[in-house]
Amino acid sequence: MPFRPAGLTYTVNARITLLRGATAIVLALWLALLTASPALAQGYNEAKQAYLAKEYDKALNILEPLATEGDSDAQVLLGLMYDYGHGVEADPQTAIDWYTRAARQGLPVVQHDLGVKYFQGKGIERDYDQARLWWQMAANAGLADSQFNLGLMYYRGLGVAQDRERARDLFEQAAAQDHANAQYSLAVMYAFSQGVEQDYERAFKLFEAAADNDIAQAQYNLGVFFENGYGVDKEMDRARYWYKQAAANDIDKAVERLAVLDGDASGAAGSEPEDTATAADDIREATDMAGTSGQFRRDDWLREQSAGEFTIQLISLTDEQSTKQYLQDHALTDRGGYIEVKVDGQRRYNAIYGTYSNYESAQAAITELPTSVQRGQPWVRNFGVLQDLMP
Repeated sequence: MPFRPAGLTYTVNARITLLRGATAIVLALWLALLTASPALAQGYNEAKQAYLAKEYDKALNILEPLATEGDSDAQVLLGLMYDYGHGVEADPQTAIDWYTRAARQGLPVVQHDLGVKYFQGKGIERDYDQARLWWQMAANAGLADSQFNLGLMYYRGLGVAQDRERARDLFEQAAAQDHANAQYSLAVMYAFSQGVEQDYERAFKLFEAAADNDIAQAQYNLGVFFENGYGVDKEMDRARYWYKQAAANDIDKAVERLAVLDGDASGAAGSEPEDTATAADDIREATDMAGTSGQFRRDDWLREQSAGEFTIQLISLTDEQSTKQYLQDHALTDRGGYIEVKVDGQRRYNAIYGTYSNYESAQAAITELPTSVQRGQPWVRNFGVLQDLMP
C-alpha cells in the first residue's frame, strides 16, 4: 500500500463543471454569433439583435423557421429562450429538444451542457448513460470541461465501471488545457498512487498549477508538501505562504497548520476563517465600476448598464470571499468588480472587468489582460444576459 502523507487532502474534486463556471448554452450562443453560415447570417443576426434588445416576439418569429430548417445557431438560441422563459413560457423539455437538435450537428459546448442536464436531472430525467455519451462527444472534440467530467465519472464509478486508468487519461487531457480541477484531481492520483505509480514530483507540479488557478485544496497541499518535504526541500516560509493562501480561501486545516507553525498550537482549534456572508448588505451600495469603496461589488451598477453592451467575465465562483481575493491578487479592482448571479438555482459570484460597446472590442481587450488572468480563459459577456441571471 503506498505511503499516504500525513495531513494531505486527498479527495478528488467531485464537482461536475458547467463550462467555465457559466451555463454552457449561454456561451454557445456567443460562439454561434461568430459561426452563422453566410446564407442564413442576415436572418439570424436580425433575430440575435432582437433577442438582445428583449424584442422576444420578433426574435421568435425569425428563429422558429430557421431552427426548423436545421440551422444549429437558431436552434441554440431558441432553446435558450425556452430554457429561461424569454418571450415564451419556460419549457425545459422543449429547450432540451432544441439543444439536442443542435448538439447532433456537432456543437461541443451544447453537447457538454446536455451532459450536465442529464447528469443533474435538470429539465429531464437523470440519466448517467446519456450524460456520458454527450460528454464523450464533447471530450473527443477537445472540450476540457467534458474531459474532466467524464474522467470524474470513471474515477468515481458514476454510471460506469470504475476505471482509474481511463480517469487518469481524461484528467491528463483536461489538465493539459490548464483545467484547474483536472490538475488538482490528477495531482491527488499521483500523490496517492490511484491508478498511477506514486510520484511526488509530478504531484507537486500539478498541485502548483492548480494552486495558481485558485484551487484552495491545492494551496493547502502545497503547504503540506513544503512543510514535510514531499518531492521538494522543506521550506517553512513557503509552507506558511501556501497555508495563508488556503486559509484566505476558507480551508480550516490551513488555519490550524499556521497556528502550529507559529508556535500557537493551543489556539489552532479555535481559529475560524472570517465569515463574509453577513457582509453582503454592507456592500450593495457600490454603483461605480471604478468606485473607491474597497468592496467592489457591482450589482446595482450592472443593472444600470445598457443591455446591448458588453463586459469581460474573468471567473465565476461559489465563494464570495474568494472572488474578492482574486480581484485583489490580480490588481483588477480599478476597472473590475463582481456581481451575484444564480445559475441552475446555485448562487455564484462573477468577477467582471470593463465596459465595451461591442463584442469585438471586448474580445480584443482580453489579450491585454495579465497573462495570469488569461490563463483562466476569460470570455465576453453581454450585460443583458448577466442582468437576467441576477436574483
